[in-house]
Amino acid sequence: MAINEEKIDVDSIVEGLLSDLPTNTETEIELPSGGIAKIKPITFEEERQMVALSNKGEDPSTLLIEKCVTGLDLNKILLIDKIYLLFKLRELSFGSVYKFHMSCPSCKEQQTISIDINEMPVAPLEGGSEKVEIDLPMCKKKVLLRRASVSDEKVISDTSKMLDNLWRFILKFDEYDDPMIIQKVLSKLPAGDVNTMISEIMCEGFGISTEVMARCSACGHDSKMELPLDKNFFSVS
Repeated sequence: MAINEEKIDVDSIVEGLLSDLPTNTETEIELPSGGIAKIKPITFEEERQMVALSNKGEDPSTLLIEKCVTGLDLNKILLIDKIYLLFKLRELSFGSVYKFHMSCPSCKEQQTISIDINEMPVAPLEGGSEKVEIDLPMCKKKVLLRRASVSDEKVISDTSKMLDNLWRFILKFDEYDDPMIIQKVLSKLPAGDVNTMISEIMCEGFGISTEVMARCSACGHDSKMELPLDKNFFSVS
């Protein structure tokens, strides 16, 4: 009996010690696609798990979303929503200022760049549907596309895989939904139409803008770059 009482007392003490944390509860956010999610800050244990995965060369972002995000079907999250979630989780857990190091492309001087996540522009995806119908500019045909979600990451991890698996995202080409017809048409399409479809599938121009301008303090050179979402992204520095 004494052991049970001791355990209850310890749990109560720990709960009391953490009760004043301002981010100890879930925070509701609106995604670029229009959906609603609830996020909670990263715990020490979850940070340890992320480090372990990173050390193995694995991407810890999926684990992070599984542990810290509720109200969503993980496999159906659009990729632009996943990126937005990662930035908001970083902000909630470590603060809105993100510092990273870069080498100036002009003078090679090492720089420390500070970005405020709250000031990064976010372009909402109108309609927010996982499907979109567009007109192809070159062949003048309509196509019904499925937008890329988290479940597609492995098949579009680089340009070559994206091109090999493009047919998977085309639900209908004009009036045809036969995958064999779609794949044969794809092989004969001009690059302009292919790039138009990829842009729509990847929701280019929507979501949080991860492109920033950085000025070198040594030579004054301005560089346009993508924010690095590396293993240091989820840390205080």
